[in-house]
Amino acid sequence: MCIAIPGKVIKIDGYEALVDFGKVQKRVSTHLIEDIKIDDYILVHAGYGVVKIDEQEALDTLKVFKMLCLDF
Repeated sequence: MCIAIPGKVIKIDGYEALVDFGKVQKRVSTHLIEDIKIDDYILVHAGYGVVKIDEQEALDTLKVFKMLCLDF
């Protein structure tokens, strides 16, 4: 089973973005996402941003993770 984690884009440098996951910030590849902007929420899997999602969907997903004791 695979899981993608929602995060907020806080910096963009070419095809790489710094993404905020709450307690952790990571650089991820954005080759798979078109028209990415700062403050967009994206799903990240294995170091790659795979799709943009809206803010409410991201926050709802993080809320479920916290309910499952996956503290991101």
